[in-house]
Amino acid sequence: MTKAAPDAAEIAARRKHAAKRLNEHVKLFAAYVNAMAIAVAGVAIIVPLVNNPNATSGQSHLSWFMASLWPYIVSVTL
Repeated sequence: MTKAAPDAAEIAARRKHAAKRLNEHVKLFAAYVNAMAIAVAGVAIIVPLVNNPNATSGQSHLSWFMASLWPYIVSVTL
């Protein structure tokens, strides 16, 4: 017994389903990268204040905050 060839509608439905699955994976990855960027930005602000409560501005947490911007930009562009 031979298997019938899929028709054009079935092929289109399979492609659409595959595209939706890929899109969902891309959205999940973007959400993950965005969450990590927010976490790094939070750490950049909280850790220096815990170590030295009198230091409200400094180079260390500013550099961490700047480092958190690139994952955020990546997640937004996805």
